[in-house]
Amino acid sequence: MSYYSTSNWRRLSRQVKERDGFQCQVCGDRMGDPYCVLHAHHIIPYPLGPNVPENVITLCDLCHAVVTPWWRPQWFRELTQVQMQALEEAHRELVEFLALAPDARSRCQADLWACFGITRAVAKGRS
Repeated sequence: MSYYSTSNWRRLSRQVKERDGFQCQVCGDRMGDPYCVLHAHHIIPYPLGPNVPENVITLCDLCHAVVTPWWRPQWFRELTQVQMQALEEAHRELVEFLALAPDARSRCQADLWACFGITRAVAKGRS
C-alpha cells in the first residue's frame, strides 16, 4: 500500500488543507472554485523530508502539476519546445518559492496576491 493511501496521510492532508483555509497557497484558488481540486504537497519530497504539517502545503491541481513533473500529463499533454521551456521556468520559480522560509514565503505570497486582489481564506480555528 502506498503511503498516500494511508489514514495517516489523509489525516495530515486534511489538517494542512484546513490550516491553509482550503486555498492553493500559490495561486489562491479555493475549494469550490470551478475546476479547483486541492492537493497536499510535500515541500521537501517524502520520504526525504519530514512528514509534518510544516513540510506540507496546499496546492491546486494545476500548481501541483507545475511543481511535480509526474502530475503534468493530466494538464500538459503536447507542448511545443517554447511551451516546455516556459513550463520549466515556472517550475524553477515555484520550487524556489516553496523553498523560502515560511515567513518569507508568506510575505512574498501576500505581495503577489495583493497585486491580483486575491484574499486569504480564513482557516478554521483562526480569526
